[in-house]
Amino acid sequence: MSVTIRDVAVRSGVSIATVSRVVNHTGYPVSQELQEKILNSIKELNYIPNRSARALKTNKGRGIALIVRKISDPYYCGIADGVTETAIKHDVVASVFNSLQDTTLEMRFFQMILEQQYDGVIIGGSGYSNKESISREEKTVNMLRQQGCKAVALGPQGFPIAVVSVDNLDVGMKGAEYLYNHGHRKIAFFGGYKNHLADGLRLQGFQEALASHDLETTETLVFNSDYSRRGGYESCQNLLKSGQKCTAIFCSNDHIARGAIRCLRDAGFQIPEDFSVMGTCGFYRNDDFVLGTPLTTIAFPFYDMGRCAVEYILGDKNDTYRKILPTEIIEDSTVKFL
Repeated sequence: MSVTIRDVAVRSGVSIATVSRVVNHTGYPVSQELQEKILNSIKELNYIPNRSARALKTNKGRGIALIVRKISDPYYCGIADGVTETAIKHDVVASVFNSLQDTTLEMRFFQMILEQQYDGVIIGGSGYSNKESISREEKTVNMLRQQGCKAVALGPQGFPIAVVSVDNLDVGMKGAEYLYNHGHRKIAFFGGYKNHLADGLRLQGFQEALASHDLETTETLVFNSDYSRRGGYESCQNLLKSGQKCTAIFCSNDHIARGAIRCLRDAGFQIPEDFSVMGTCGFYRNDDFVLGTPLTTIAFPFYDMGRCAVEYILGDKNDTYRKILPTEIIEDSTVKFL
């Protein structure tokens, strides 16, 4: 039996009206002590305020919610296009929640999605290997399911959930194999956050592919930062300072590759004459150039990821659903044969 506002009032020793004032942020004066008491009761009882009575009466939710970490990032732009355009075709509203890479804000969004009775939620990015974070998000997703809200992720989360994604292990393998087939034997890996699950899979695939050719996969040629151009620049500086020798760099996304190219050029190197650089994701495939040089990269089907996620939510597949979409190597001018 679901918890009601009356249960919260009884637990808190206040009236229903007082609970309503706190829950709905009406601005009516309620003492700090009572507010804390009510909020604690809400947490203890796992009460979810119903702010969508009209939607419940018509047996319809508020549409589909897409949670992204940085809406201005090209990674999410294509996904958002796929989600919103597909939703429109099915006469469904899609809302985009931009967490600004703030996990606390992301959890607040989940709570809002629960309260507002969305039909489904799409988690736009990969999860992290932090056990506490995984446990918290899994609990929230289970609450969504109990409310009839379907959940699907566009990357690994560390717990069972429907997935529409690329094979990140294969992405790492594909990058290593491509560079190997171009004659490179000493290849550096520039990754993002160390605890990022998708990035960990790309590194694993990269190392497994090199090992299959009896090549050393030394950790001294692995450099991590964030997923920005600045991060790629810093990783490249660290590589050059280390004195480690390599002929190619495989980057976990195109921002990192772009930063690495800038750093190498600032240090007087030519691309690809002195260093070959390969990206991942295909952010810039429709742009003119990356720093004057078209980037060799592995392109992701971002639009289709968003489209397939919406189709999952509106369809009849269960939460064991898993759809892996193909990636494509875009051969341009930043990798050379040795």
